[in-house]
Amino acid sequence: MRFIRLLFFTSLLAGPVFAENLVLVNGTIIDGTGKERAGGNVRIRDGKIADMGVFKPGPGEALLDVKGMIVAPGFIDLEDAAPEAAQGITTTILGSDGTGPYLIEEFMLPFDEKPPAVNIAMLVGHGTVRRQIMGPDYKRGANTDEIGRMAELVGNAMRQGAFGLASDLRKEPASFSTADELLALAKAVNAFGGTFFVHPRDDSINEALNAAGDAKVVAQLSLNKLTTAVLADLDKARKQGIDVGAHIYGFSEPGLDLRGLLQNPSMTIAFAQYTRDDKAITLERAIQKSTSLPASRIALKERGTLRKGLPADIVVFDPRNLSGGMKYVFVNGTLVVKNGQPTDARAGQAVR
Repeated sequence: MRFIRLLFFTSLLAGPVFAENLVLVNGTIIDGTGKERAGGNVRIRDGKIADMGVFKPGPGEALLDVKGMIVAPGFIDLEDAAPEAAQGITTTILGSDGTGPYLIEEFMLPFDEKPPAVNIAMLVGHGTVRRQIMGPDYKRGANTDEIGRMAELVGNAMRQGAFGLASDLRKEPASFSTADELLALAKAVNAFGGTFFVHPRDDSINEALNAAGDAKVVAQLSLNKLTTAVLADLDKARKQGIDVGAHIYGFSEPGLDLRGLLQNPSMTIAFAQYTRDDKAITLERAIQKSTSLPASRIALKERGTLRKGLPADIVVFDPRNLSGGMKYVFVNGTLVVKNGQPTDARAGQAVR
């Protein structure tokens, strides 16, 4: 379980955390919405963005000159990888492999006392729920009563702050689930405005699309690869009104060394597209794909953009040297990467 490894590393004792009160001056702001970049300053106060744009710092304010640098929202990782603040990840979604807990509040409470390195949000795990209800007798289709009790557990997890349900249909015990089970659980998620994360079986994505469409739930597919057939199925589903997104679980781009900046597969694709000779996408779009777009897939409303009043999750980097990594990273207004090196701060929050 990847999120268990993360729990171990992020629950280690850390020193005191102090939010910065300063102004980033002379930067180039890309706010994560896709809008064109603009020069300006960003004021951080009490962990939040207090001002942004063209303004004059006040007398005595602490200043950090970021001339020539891009100032952007912190990146959001949908794939439960070990988060690296030095790569710009400020929020990670745990449990996307389908093994997340169903007792969400019990899992999250320790992070309130011992903050994680980055912000975390949780998905309830289909596999965990199925084992809880069916025990060792899970290698079969669930009956109506069992499906109902699974849906009840999912609903309780959503009430406790889960952002959705994750299911890996390639692996036991979720691999034994039926269409009726998937539909019931997708409906339970949709009742709370959550997202249905699915790693489809290897042969087709239509099973996941059918459940998402019938439940009218927001769906996010984690794929090993993109094929012409998969792209066609996604386009068809969207034309039918299914709210479905997709990202790549594993990815490597020949000839590109972005390891110093990004290891998250979805983000690497976005930045790989940007760095190609033909500049397939703009830097604004690449950042949007790594920030506000993943935030929108799980209704994470206060992360993924730079805007006055939002938590100050901010990355600062040199656009001429993407492989050089992040110069500065702020999590909730606290400097966690300084001059490219991680600090001892643990400033993350358990987001419900």
